[in-house]
Amino acid sequence: MTGGRVLCASLFLPYTVDFQIAKDKKSRYIATTTAPPRNTPPVIGTPSSVAVPEQQPTPKPPVTTTTTATTNTLIDSLAAQKQQQQQQASGTGGANTATAITNNRQVEQQQQQQQQQKETAKNEQEDVFDFRKPEQLVQPKSKAQREEDLKRLPELQVLHQYRHRQNSIDSPSVFDQAPWSVRPCIAGNIGLHNAILSIREKIDKKCMWVGTLGMSTDPLSHQTRGNIRSTMMMEHDSIPVMPSDAEFEGHYNRYCKQVLWPYFHYVVQDDLQNMMYQDDAWDAYVALNQRFADVIVENYQEGDILWVNDYHLMLLPGMLRKKLPNAIIGFFLHIPFPSSELFRCLPTRKQLLQGMLEADLIGFQTYSFARHFLQTCSRILSVDATPSGIQMDTHYVSVGIYPIGIDINALNKKRSAPEVLRSIDMLREKYAGKKLIVARDKLDYIKGVRQKLLAFEQFLVCHPEWRGKVVLIQIALSTAEKNELRAHITDVVSRVNSKFSNISYQPIVFLHQDISFSQYLALLTAADASLITPLRDGMNLTSHEYIVCQENNHGPLILSEFTGTYGSFGACLRVNPWDYRQVGDAIHEALSMGEEEKQGRWKELYKSIVTNSAQNYASSIISELSKIRSDEMHRMSAQIPLLDVDHVMQLFKASKNPLFLFDYGGTLVPHGKDAGANDMDRLTELLTKLTQTSAVYVISGRTQVNIDRDLGSIPNLGLSAENGYHIRPRGENWQLVYQSVDLSWMPAVKQIFQYYTERTPGAHVETKDISIVWHYRSSTVGQDAQFAKWQAGECQNHIADSVNKNFQVHAVTGKTTIEVLPHDINKSAIANRILQDIQPDFVLAIGDDRMDEEMFAFLNKQKIPNVITCTVGSRSTEAKYFVPNVQSVHNTLEAFTTTTTSTV
Repeated sequence: MTGGRVLCASLFLPYTVDFQIAKDKKSRYIATTTAPPRNTPPVIGTPSSVAVPEQQPTPKPPVTTTTTATTNTLIDSLAAQKQQQQQQASGTGGANTATAITNNRQVEQQQQQQQQQKETAKNEQEDVFDFRKPEQLVQPKSKAQREEDLKRLPELQVLHQYRHRQNSIDSPSVFDQAPWSVRPCIAGNIGLHNAILSIREKIDKKCMWVGTLGMSTDPLSHQTRGNIRSTMMMEHDSIPVMPSDAEFEGHYNRYCKQVLWPYFHYVVQDDLQNMMYQDDAWDAYVALNQRFADVIVENYQEGDILWVNDYHLMLLPGMLRKKLPNAIIGFFLHIPFPSSELFRCLPTRKQLLQGMLEADLIGFQTYSFARHFLQTCSRILSVDATPSGIQMDTHYVSVGIYPIGIDINALNKKRSAPEVLRSIDMLREKYAGKKLIVARDKLDYIKGVRQKLLAFEQFLVCHPEWRGKVVLIQIALSTAEKNELRAHITDVVSRVNSKFSNISYQPIVFLHQDISFSQYLALLTAADASLITPLRDGMNLTSHEYIVCQENNHGPLILSEFTGTYGSFGACLRVNPWDYRQVGDAIHEALSMGEEEKQGRWKELYKSIVTNSAQNYASSIISELSKIRSDEMHRMSAQIPLLDVDHVMQLFKASKNPLFLFDYGGTLVPHGKDAGANDMDRLTELLTKLTQTSAVYVISGRTQVNIDRDLGSIPNLGLSAENGYHIRPRGENWQLVYQSVDLSWMPAVKQIFQYYTERTPGAHVETKDISIVWHYRSSTVGQDAQFAKWQAGECQNHIADSVNKNFQVHAVTGKTTIEVLPHDINKSAIANRILQDIQPDFVLAIGDDRMDEEMFAFLNKQKIPNVITCTVGSRSTEAKYFVPNVQSVHNTLEAFTTTTTSTV
């Protein structure tokens, strides 16, 4: 597939380090996991369904209804809550009555507790879920992590436990003598790791990872860091980046998670604290990106492909381009890209966009994300954006859509494991006679867990026939994002369970910690439906895994329309997560669906998963980046040579039927200006001499009247006006190239242009026979220049949104113009007609703007002995050569006319 290496940069490596230190110090360095530090699993569930691990007797705290209470089930807390409410309500009814009620409630509570203990003991050997904590790695802790640990400790333990050991907490000696091993890292982009792993044996290149270890590195000595770095590189194909703890804290926990993550998921921040530390957090974001760039540059080898991933490293492509101007750089964003209305709120919007746009290829999960990016670039940076990419001054940026997927074969192997099959049998036995709905989300606001539970409540209210027959198991994973959802979610769970539960049934099982992957697969397999309703999400791979696990059951998938996955899952049940009634009705539809319909929907969903697999995702991106290296695909490079006039003249002299194609404005005369009398006399003289022995055409975007006025008097000169709509062949009269063209789009475009003309000083509209041009060049002076450029970006987006979708037209952005014309009208089409008439063996084409690029690309593909394409000015182009300015074009023409005269 490729040659050389692929350096895949992601914030976290697939690997990290585990230290083996003395037991008396070990507890102080255990890495933080996603599971809450509780002995009792944070579960709200049915006593008959979920058993609690055995614990040492401890004094019972006051009973609450939160998921972190130390009660074994919700029954105790519900009974106590009911008792307290009745005690308060009976306060005015007399002490004797209150005492009697209290005694009765205490007896009832004791009976319930006894019954619960019997059921728990009965099920101790039949746990459905394994709540053993995941393996905890021993690693250094950053200052921020230690401060967080202190906050979680009881106050009496803090001063006593840490004061006498404070001096050794940051000491490298703790880890210098400790043996360590490389372990898989649970942080980071698991989907990306799996995708790369799935194609490693299928590509002819080595894939190297670049990223952090996901742990504090400040306490490590220089020697320890060096040992870790060499081991990672030699044995695990990983190049560690070791930022300071302060950099990582500011970058990840503050800027990424508290600024970028919310905005990219349509959550506008209004926290004043964000404004207070935003500058420091941004500085840390820049610093960590620069640290990545330094490491990559240090390890870069000629021919490497650099693949940068996700919003943590949006500045990295720009930093790499400064040091490695010829490197092939790709960037992929794994999360949604917001609309321009949201993104423009970020104070650092330009820096982020400019950093991304230094990549050769930018990939997104869905078309809508790519469209938002293109519109944002057009609006904020006023660049020339097309559906396939963005034309920059120095290069062309391709924009593609690459939906990530899963490795189906690897997942099938895992779900056929004996422990998965045992868990499936246990689940089906526990929930026999009941429908099982499964969901697994991070406990983050954008995942919509609270909205999902409210919708489930609405389902039970509107469809009472399902009460007692349906169980929702919601797994909630903790995240690094700051949120206050847990208490709100607990309130909903408690309310729903108190409404619809009995001693043997509760509708919601809420697990605020992850379970083993084998049990997760068992849940997906045993489920009758899956409820995935984030408020905003990228490519939700849980839905992919659910479909694969439903190979036999064919359970329906209920999916939010705000996920990236929805675009390719047409056979799912689409819902708006904010419409609780709609979600409730979708649950009813899923549980009531017939077998034939379920099977048909499942087949369509599975087909989509096979098409958009992890292998296809990774191989497509690497293949596209590899093509950029070829002569055909490494297009729009500013690294082109100056036109060698002597060499071109030699080719010209050897030709028998030469052809010259020239643009007019910006090529033969200065752009946006009328040439003076002396300049026009000289140009007329040069063209007259050149037409004596060669075929010469001037292909202009100007009107027929203008071009005929300036150059119509030159004998035997071919002319074309309005980018090929009119043509005057040599020695003939003007002709229309296209006889019937749809111009129904003109009124809509003219209205839009007029709107922006009224609001942009000095702008005006020019109406041609086949196109409409909005000029704003006269306003680009002084303070109005920036405003005019911004208006141009707004106008371009307006055209794209309202006109391009409904008509076969395209907008071409010039230096100070926006021109809208039909798709079929372009310089490549008229150049093709001229080639058929002339049949040349030598072609020299010179132009300066976007319309000329299509002609350059067309000519470069022709099988003509000698084709020379040349642009005016050093810029991103399809041309093979460049000349500095209009004067250089005149000098080139003079050289050819001198040769022609001497030959004659």
